[in-house]
Amino acid sequence: MKRKITQIFSLFLFLTSYGQFTHTRVYSTFDNIPLTKSDTFDNGAELNGGFVHYGRNWTNSYNPDWGSWSGWALSNMTDTLTPGYTNQYSAIPGHGVSYTDNYMVSYGNTYIKLDSAIAVSGAYFTNSTYVYLDMKNGSSFTKKFGGDDGNDPDYFLVKFYSYLAENLVDSCELYLADFRFDENSEDYILDDWTYIDFNNDTETDIKIDSIAIKYESSDTGQFGINTPVYLCMDDFNAISSAEVMPENIVFDEDTFYNGSDGAGGFMISHLFFPNSFNPSWGSWSGWSVSSMYDTVTAGYTNQYSSVRSPMSSIPESDWQFEMIHLVSNGQTNSIRSPYFNDGDEGIFGLVRLPAPVRFYITNATYAALDMMVGSSFSKKFGGDSGDDPDYFRLLVKSISSTNQVIHTDTIYLADFRFEDNSQDYILKDWQMADIVPCDRVDFQLQSSDVGQFGMNTPAYFCLSMAQDLTNLVSEQSLASISVYPNPTNNILNIQSDASIEHVEMITMDGRVLANFDQEIVSNNYTVDISSFVPGIYFARVYTSNGKVVSKFIKQ
Repeated sequence: MKRKITQIFSLFLFLTSYGQFTHTRVYSTFDNIPLTKSDTFDNGAELNGGFVHYGRNWTNSYNPDWGSWSGWALSNMTDTLTPGYTNQYSAIPGHGVSYTDNYMVSYGNTYIKLDSAIAVSGAYFTNSTYVYLDMKNGSSFTKKFGGDDGNDPDYFLVKFYSYLAENLVDSCELYLADFRFDENSEDYILDDWTYIDFNNDTETDIKIDSIAIKYESSDTGQFGINTPVYLCMDDFNAISSAEVMPENIVFDEDTFYNGSDGAGGFMISHLFFPNSFNPSWGSWSGWSVSSMYDTVTAGYTNQYSSVRSPMSSIPESDWQFEMIHLVSNGQTNSIRSPYFNDGDEGIFGLVRLPAPVRFYITNATYAALDMMVGSSFSKKFGGDSGDDPDYFRLLVKSISSTNQVIHTDTIYLADFRFEDNSQDYILKDWQMADIVPCDRVDFQLQSSDVGQFGMNTPAYFCLSMAQDLTNLVSEQSLASISVYPNPTNNILNIQSDASIEHVEMITMDGRVLANFDQEIVSNNYTVDISSFVPGIYFARVYTSNGKVVSKFIKQ
């Protein structure tokens, strides 16, 4: 299934004055629910009753007498080859969405229960290795799908029923295998993560408080379905489309968000920035959001400051920055997009998105001052003589949907390797990272200052994100518009080659300032903007042929 990116506009979400992040959407990626090691699972043997993340409950029932379970298990298993019941916890892709570690495995008809009714989009699903190989090859209990000649019209289907206050509000389905096609070449067994929208509409969410999951199969016997009833799930409440309009950021000076609410990450437009917070230690890793610019205070207490404020724009261009920055903590980190099947083009570098994305990099004050003067844990770069060939660098890797590195850019956050010491530097400006079309961007820090426990230099850097907010037209839109006069003082005329259905006036920071949703039967519409504060705005116009966004200036 292809997941089409259609439109992107504003970047950020509301934050309160104390750095409390009010998420418009929270992914459950399961990567911040701990497992004891790699290639393992948690099937409820400790009788914990299931797994909870951000008010979402994946229940589990474990029978210690039989060592059996039903409901949900948490897994990071990678075995895609071993058939049979002993390999019931592996997903057939061998990893989670976008090559993350953790995912959920369900067994039997089960459900997901939410603490309260919320708007939910969908999730990614795929086959377990156990079920995939059973359908592909058959077993002593199940048939080979398609039969020996491939002509049997077999199928394995999972249905999702969404409820609100015990009332069914919508349903959808996913064929985990389908051999009912006239052409056998079209038959398939699902082997990749596939997005399912719970209300069959990628543009709107559905308000629900529970989801029931049930199975159907063409392979049945006297005891019911012969096909093992397993399903793998990841990224619950993810988006499959970049057509989102987060509310703008309201973020006080000198504050930050570090994931202390346990959300496991946050959204900036269509991009997901993972985060892991340890409440026992009050520590975090991954990404945080900050408006702190203390360039003087040294040490760990100043871990959220950037050495430089973000630029407001790129000269002689329409690129716009958010007036906050992101802080990365950890030697490795990632930024993820909605997942694409192999062969689909990714988001970065503007292959599909109408709005470009750029990342700019600089030092965190914590790391910069440690390199400048040294600390009890790290050395002064250059040493006392200034001649030590020290460096602190960031590898920015563009990763394909097949987890291949397709491009690497190296940014030196500090470089003391020059023969002439006067050329040595610690980066204090924003430097653009070179990225190419990809599915994910990975970041890896390297330092010349290492010890028995690894890198001594604090593993921090700061990132500023920019987008070209003028290029906001959906690739799927067939409509074109003109807005005039531009600039204008009082009246804005909108003319379209298709019937205009409604119009929104949007500020540079993403707020919908005015919404004209009444029936418009003409290809022309006039808006009175005399009350608008002078500045740059966008008109988002919904027409019978799609939606178009155009920039205008209020004088």
